[in-house]
Amino acid sequence: MTILTLGVSVIEFVAWHVLFGALHEVGHVLVACLVGCVPTWTWANFMSALTMRKVHILTIGWETNVVRNAGWMASLAIAWLSFHFLGGLAQAAASLTALEAFVSDGLQLLGCSQGWFGCGNFGLVLLNAAWASTPKEVKDILETMVEVTMMRGAQSGGVVTYAWSGDDLMGLRARVVNQKRTCLSELVRSKLNAVERWAWLRCRNFQGFGRIYAGHTRFATSSKATFEGTHPHQWSPPETHQVYVGWAEGQLRKVRRRLEVFITHNGDLDFFDVGDRTYDLSAIQSWLERATGHSRPCDVDSVAIAGLMDMLRTQGCLVRSVRFGFHFGPIRHTLQYPVPPPSFFQQVASCMDKVFQQELIESKRLGDLNTRRKDLCRLCLEAVQGNVKFPMAETDLEKTVHAAVSAFFDNDLLYAMQLFMGRAKGSFGLCVTSSLDADRQLALAARGQTISVAFYPESGLVLYGSEASAVKAAIGKKMASAQPGELPAQRRMSSIFGTGSVGLSSFEVDPKLAVLNDTPEKAYAKVASPDKVYTTAEAKSLINDGCAMRLDLDDLGGEICLLDWGSGHPFTALEHRMLKPQAVMRNTMTVTLIRESLIQRSFRKRLLPLEDNPMVQPLPKMLSEPVGQDIKDIPDVLKDIQTEWKAGGVNRSTAWAMGRVLRARLQEKKAGRVGADAVDLLITGCEVSLWLGEQLVADLGLCFKHLVVKSISANKILGMNGLDPPMPQVGHACNWELQGCVVLLLSHSGGTFATLNVSNLLQAVTKNLFVVTSEWDTQIGKQLRQIDDTSRIFNTGVGLRPAEPCSLSVAAMHQLLTQILVYIAATILEDRELCQTAGAVVQRKDLAELERCNGMNISALAEIVGQGGPTETVKQLRGKGRRWAQHVLEGPRAWILCALYIFITVTLGQAPVTLICEHAGLYEVHEDLAYAARALDALLYIFLPQLSMLLIRLVQRRPLLHRMTGRTVVIGDVPWVAQSAEAFLSKLVACSYSAASLNVLSGNPADHLVHRMTHRVVRGTLLACGRPDGRLISLSGAEQAVCLAVNQASSIQSMGETCESLTIGHNPFKLPLAEAVFLKGNRPKYLFETASSRDESMSPTALLGEFSNFRQARKGKADEDEPDWMHDATFTRLQHAAFQRQVSVDMQEKARAEADTLQLDADGHVSFKEFERGFRRLRKDRIDRKGLMKIFERFDTNYEGALHPVDCKAIYRMDLTSLLSLVEGAHPRVKMGLLKVQESVEEVFGEQLVQEHPERHAQIVETQFLSMHLYESRIASLQRAVAFFVMFHEMGKTIANFWPWVSFGLLRYRMDRTHSIMRIATTASPVSGAEVRQKMVDLKAERQLISLQAIINKFAQRWRAQHAKRAQEVSLLPWVVPAIGICTPFFCLITPSHSQERLHTRRMFANIWDLRRQIRI
Repeated sequence: MTILTLGVSVIEFVAWHVLFGALHEVGHVLVACLVGCVPTWTWANFMSALTMRKVHILTIGWETNVVRNAGWMASLAIAWLSFHFLGGLAQAAASLTALEAFVSDGLQLLGCSQGWFGCGNFGLVLLNAAWASTPKEVKDILETMVEVTMMRGAQSGGVVTYAWSGDDLMGLRARVVNQKRTCLSELVRSKLNAVERWAWLRCRNFQGFGRIYAGHTRFATSSKATFEGTHPHQWSPPETHQVYVGWAEGQLRKVRRRLEVFITHNGDLDFFDVGDRTYDLSAIQSWLERATGHSRPCDVDSVAIAGLMDMLRTQGCLVRSVRFGFHFGPIRHTLQYPVPPPSFFQQVASCMDKVFQQELIESKRLGDLNTRRKDLCRLCLEAVQGNVKFPMAETDLEKTVHAAVSAFFDNDLLYAMQLFMGRAKGSFGLCVTSSLDADRQLALAARGQTISVAFYPESGLVLYGSEASAVKAAIGKKMASAQPGELPAQRRMSSIFGTGSVGLSSFEVDPKLAVLNDTPEKAYAKVASPDKVYTTAEAKSLINDGCAMRLDLDDLGGEICLLDWGSGHPFTALEHRMLKPQAVMRNTMTVTLIRESLIQRSFRKRLLPLEDNPMVQPLPKMLSEPVGQDIKDIPDVLKDIQTEWKAGGVNRSTAWAMGRVLRARLQEKKAGRVGADAVDLLITGCEVSLWLGEQLVADLGLCFKHLVVKSISANKILGMNGLDPPMPQVGHACNWELQGCVVLLLSHSGGTFATLNVSNLLQAVTKNLFVVTSEWDTQIGKQLRQIDDTSRIFNTGVGLRPAEPCSLSVAAMHQLLTQILVYIAATILEDRELCQTAGAVVQRKDLAELERCNGMNISALAEIVGQGGPTETVKQLRGKGRRWAQHVLEGPRAWILCALYIFITVTLGQAPVTLICEHAGLYEVHEDLAYAARALDALLYIFLPQLSMLLIRLVQRRPLLHRMTGRTVVIGDVPWVAQSAEAFLSKLVACSYSAASLNVLSGNPADHLVHRMTHRVVRGTLLACGRPDGRLISLSGAEQAVCLAVNQASSIQSMGETCESLTIGHNPFKLPLAEAVFLKGNRPKYLFETASSRDESMSPTALLGEFSNFRQARKGKADEDEPDWMHDATFTRLQHAAFQRQVSVDMQEKARAEADTLQLDADGHVSFKEFERGFRRLRKDRIDRKGLMKIFERFDTNYEGALHPVDCKAIYRMDLTSLLSLVEGAHPRVKMGLLKVQESVEEVFGEQLVQEHPERHAQIVETQFLSMHLYESRIASLQRAVAFFVMFHEMGKTIANFWPWVSFGLLRYRMDRTHSIMRIATTASPVSGAEVRQKMVDLKAERQLISLQAIINKFAQRWRAQHAKRAQEVSLLPWVVPAIGICTPFFCLITPSHSQERLHTRRMFANIWDLRRQIRI
């Protein structure tokens, strides 16, 4: 009866609980309907609300918090009612429901999804008012842009937008500082929603068409990541002034407006020019405080740009124009001059305003006012002199007034940006907005930092960002257009392409834009091409009416971009009267560009299609666990690389171009035009990319002894060649001759600062630059495409991968470098003379064997990553990863056990030993036993952490006597594998909590691992080493060295315990002191592996002994008297090469003799039967009858069923690889003349040679050493690297998943990110970006000077050759010398016009005059 009653009570409680939970969700729904939000009316949502305690409602902005909080308030009201009207079980159920609701909705501790209730710039402009009704989609795009931009570094971030407060625009700034384990994109979005919600509550109106969101993520370089240092920056607080507006329409009117300027800046401000001097940042900041009357908001360099823009953006505001004139009008020789108070500028502005009012400027057209500007200056000067006591000389007063009047008329946003960029020194990716202009325009600038702008005409969006990938965030976004008759394009067209409403007489609208009596469509067509009238459809297609397009600003030469979407003309400064705005976005926007370099390209040619472009990859889906997905994708991506390469895609075209210039380089060396020590191929990059490049250099050095291949860090190149004076060289000397060499740049992102700047810097010494990146559309690719039309970009096809721990990008680049290695080798081997020049050691059979292993590598990698399901290898690797994670997690587990023990014993007031003794009655035996029991309890408390760890180890069956401290993982393998695995694991645990921290080290076990790490080996150190496959005899020595290093480290013991060692490799031999994971190589065997009957799992030492016995047995006793140098590997290889040449000669003789014995038919031809008989008699190649028939048919071009004896002789002379290519229908070259390497088809590598020459068995084995080395460096090492990735990913995942499990979701972090969140190192570090850019300008000017000198010298030589007589020379000399003088200023026109570069111009003048003097002599 009691059990039945209890069951009924439980059922009643559950029923009340379900009912109150459903009522809780009803509260969400009712409030959502009241605020205008619509629940998802589906059966699944209904059942979810009824049974799962959650309901889906689409909310935006402030509505989210209102609907969320309504739930717990409703539950609290139900609980209150239950205590007044219902019984005990109902009260308990209602109380529990209210508690759950408050925890989930009020405190939000259960982590509901969006909509469920249970250093870089970026920005966008909305040019479709329909977006205002769907702000969630806008925020989604912004959040995606933040996610992508965060890869450049994201310690803090912010966004600024604008809202109307009456007739004023006010800036709404949302800034956050990212914490170690928070997500910056989510923080920025949440803060922006809160700021907009607060503005809405204050009755601020948001702009629909033309709303700006300008944002920035910061990676601190000049200061700490603080809230004050977070962008967007503002120097002066908002001020209200009398302002003249209406500049775009050409009709001024005076109003009172709120003035504030916001900037976002990526880069560094180093210097700024004031007067005739250049000042550093600290001097400028102190000067700005005095000049503006406002103290600096923070000490970062970017905030000074905001202060300078406050000083420069003055159009329409007399007070700020007077301030500008005072500071920039007179020539200042120092910044320490007296600055009058703000009231003084107000007084002068009042005097000038009276003059303007007397001149009735509000009733006159702007063009008329420009014609009378000198008169206005004179009148203003007289008014100021008569009413204001000016603290300066009369000449300075005149300059001040003239500068103030000019600033009043000219200093709009575009001109202010141009003034700043002309005076500033540093690197800039800059966005500037002002409250006077934010309703219609924003200004962008790029110099030394990248800025890209994307136009989406169909969706009405304009995106910009420092990261080119960020502007792809709107691909695929569609939005309904506005109603007919309300299209901004029509309003825009009538003003831009109408009568030229600016109304200037000295500055008229461009004639191409001033079409008087045309409809917008006709005007549009005439602008598209002045020489041809297009139809409307044709014109729209030319002005970007279709797919999305991207414009990359010129960050090398420097460029300013003004985006304007208002009516009228976008700018009014007299200096800009020749600029031509470009219409985009279905004519709702114009783009005005100012390039600091005079080398211009057509605007349309600079636009890159983003949609329907196979060369541009869209952004990947944002995953919660991208690291694991990257590892799973490795086999498929590598297979795609191989497939694309074999199909002759873009990478093959680039390989052909690279092979052509490398052949030309070797031919120049052969001819003696280039020194023997000059670098042929330079490979450079940073971090992981550089490590892969160093391995490629080593492999090329093995294949070609005389090919000069070097690798060096891109940062080192910048330090030595990008600075003046250069940085001192450390490590090995790098005084290399690089003129005309081939350069291979390695950068997965294609935007790494050092590699990107090296791509520009090295153009001064060579045009033969190529790059390996993740996709075709990268910043480095953009720079290289500007050189010429040559294909210069290798791309892995990986695309954007946001995870900071690199796995897929490493494997893909290594794979592509393998393809490049094979192609370079095949290209050189194709020319016998180039083989001698390069010192070729590699042979075609080596490449064929490597190509075979390369193809079979895909299935081996699929086995390692478990792509087709959990394999035995994957289970072992993941098991080891989870086991090693337990070592790291024993600290927090022990802490939890200690906390529980203390909590229980203290709460109960009883210690365990004391309690046991008391219940056992031991206190009655002797009262001193109570003290002993308490002492034991005290010892338990003292050693409780250690005892907890011992208990955990005992349960998990781990060594008990390992040290109870933080763990260290030591990774040993070849350099690129060990370093890549170290970087991978250290980034996985970078955000882990300190209780589960991990120290990661790496080294080469065949080199310095023992020397660097053995003194650090303690009990519990985790050692993971990769072992080369010692079954390949040339690698037995390397595996022996690794095994020795592991044994030495494992033999260091303390208290009977040592480090926990693990080896990963292909040789199934197990070390006695280490655990092992064996990989399936999936490759054909080499000759020595089948030469003798031996155990499969032999130690490398035993394998070396076996090979020694094998060699002695094969060579016989006759070799015992040979000197030792004849057994050297190099001598053996040369001996085999000579042997191969002799074999080739013998083969030709045999082929000729066999062809002479063939029976001919009546026409003198050979039938297939006779051809096959001779082939079988001559050769023992493994080609069946069907294959021979294919070869026969390929030579039987006349389809007569017979061959000429000459053709038979040619076939008999072919090697096996060529014959197989004919059998498979493949030529040595495929389409476009691209070289193809045929895979080996041998079951055992070398079996064909052994069948032909069994007496040379030992020599043939030794000639396979290079093939084995290439297999190890290109294939086996990659498989070990992927195995490390799988194991360490499982280790990091286990550690990361532990924290939310033990903390009920409160503690968590993402292992795909680090604290700095810098996936792409775009920051100028450690070399300053400004100095590098200046050096590039110097080298460019020097290169142009050398080119001009060469032209002049050539001209002088021709002149002397054509005029042998002195009299004729003297008569023509007056024409030659002036010609040089005429060329000089023309040459100066093509150089940039910065102040520092004018110094180079003067130097060039001096050199050119020296040439003139030489010609006179």
